[in-house]
Amino acid sequence: MVIAEAHKLRSANIVESLTEKIREAAKSISVNELGVSFSGGVDSSILAVSCRDLGKKVTLITIGFSSMRDIEVSREVSRELQLPLLYKVLSLEELEEGIASALKIVKFDRLVLLELAVCFYFVFKIASEHGIRTVASANGLDELFCGYDLYRRYSNNEKGAREIMKALIETARRDKVEIDKVAALWNVNYESPFLSERFVRFALNIPLQYKIRGENDELRKHVLREAALKIGVPRLAAMRRKKAFQYSSGIHKAIGKLARRKGYTKKRAKDLGYSGEVEAYIKAMLIRENISSFTSR
Repeated sequence: MVIAEAHKLRSANIVESLTEKIREAAKSISVNELGVSFSGGVDSSILAVSCRDLGKKVTLITIGFSSMRDIEVSREVSRELQLPLLYKVLSLEELEEGIASALKIVKFDRLVLLELAVCFYFVFKIASEHGIRTVASANGLDELFCGYDLYRRYSNNEKGAREIMKALIETARRDKVEIDKVAALWNVNYESPFLSERFVRFALNIPLQYKIRGENDELRKHVLREAALKIGVPRLAAMRRKKAFQYSSGIHKAIGKLARRKGYTKKRAKDLGYSGEVEAYIKAMLIRENISSFTSR
């Protein structure tokens, strides 16, 4: 009983400190009027609520590719937050336009970065069309609070999990450099306040047991979810399970569908020496545009 009470008290103290660090991170955003890349999940809702409560003028921006999944959730959460939402479901033709544009300006070392860049291409496009010059995202929270499924393998390995967090944060920071190029295309400033050195250092020092509760923990990010509820994030968003931007937006499936529409079946891809239809399609686009910026891993 004494141990349980001590754990509960420490958890409350961590949540209190975390909410303050979240507020500091949001306060560091350089403008008072911004768009927030929004999925209706816990991370982007934390950022939106924190900015709103600081008196910033916040507009939520959501996209989908042949899918209303994220948009439907985002609409519901935005109503509860009483924040305006801009959203659009994009066609395969628009998707191909985004891929072609991103390939010309971003150096890709893996498909997931391409998918992220294309997602943000349209988020920034929507922002620009509505006169929004700064867009912020909650990137970094999944990395720091065990959002990804791979953390289940490290649920009892504090040192190993911490090393994974550090590596993923460095990857996220490198990726931001590339996403900044996409933002510049639309004359938009892109900010990721949870990738700051101060916030990262604090989050890394939160014990693993407050983030993940074992190898079968499919929810994870527990202390972050508690902090979300504390600052007023709706339970629908605070307890929503993690789904990566490229999956929740539908872009991952949409690129596969686009590749097949262009005639890149699994068999044809294999005959051409590629691992799958998406790689074959992207390589063909690179050749067509005379670009050498993508190397698969």
